[in-house]
Amino acid sequence: MLAHRAGPAYCSRYCALLAGLAWDVIAAKGFERDTYLRGAGKDVGALAKLEGTVHVNLALILKFMPNYLFAPTEQPPVPTRQDPVDDEFLFRQGPARGLGEVTFADWRLAFEPYAGLPNVVRFQEQADGFTTLPRIAAPAAEQQQDLDFRLVLGQLFTLIVYAQLILEQARLTGLDPDVLDTIFEVFVRDFSALAVELHGKASSTVAQQQWALANVRKPVIDTGRFERVWEQVQALSGAYVMNP
Repeated sequence: MLAHRAGPAYCSRYCALLAGLAWDVIAAKGFERDTYLRGAGKDVGALAKLEGTVHVNLALILKFMPNYLFAPTEQPPVPTRQDPVDDEFLFRQGPARGLGEVTFADWRLAFEPYAGLPNVVRFQEQADGFTTLPRIAAPAAEQQQDLDFRLVLGQLFTLIVYAQLILEQARLTGLDPDVLDTIFEVFVRDFSALAVELHGKASSTVAQQQWALANVRKPVIDTGRFERVWEQVQALSGAYVMNP
């Protein structure tokens, strides 16, 4: 449920980012022969925007935060499902009431098998740092009504949720550790960027600004890992063929 609520907000942001990066690479080539790119450039962000309104979803996500971060419960493991069934429940809009009563397993458990990956460890430092924010610099009542402040708070929280989901899936699928650490290199950068954004918010307090700067991290850079991942990416060149 939390992933479903978080999805539109997170995907909308990253669709826009990826679209911009893609056009930096494609440039004029996208208009010369393959007209698909013109349509894709226009429609890439449509699904996330149609599924939900970003500010509404981020506001709802914050209702999950206390139980998710601070009150873990025993939950059965979630397996990978590949059986041919209708996942229509994913598209059924549930009620917004009672979200604060939903319980979750301990999110930290997903990090334990990957304590040897430097960027996973570094992101967990940031995630643990996020849990200290309510204790040392909790948002005041007026900030909780400040949509601009709540949006960045929701985005920081959402990164932790998606990190857990990616780690759980990585363990199920045996994802290459180099690829996983590269993903978390991006997560460390994103968390740092959002922390700086929170620092600059008009309503942020001195304590919140200090917290934000204290949780900025530079990801661990490994040129060898980058080259190994790049080799995997290059191997995919020409592997995809569109249906006629």
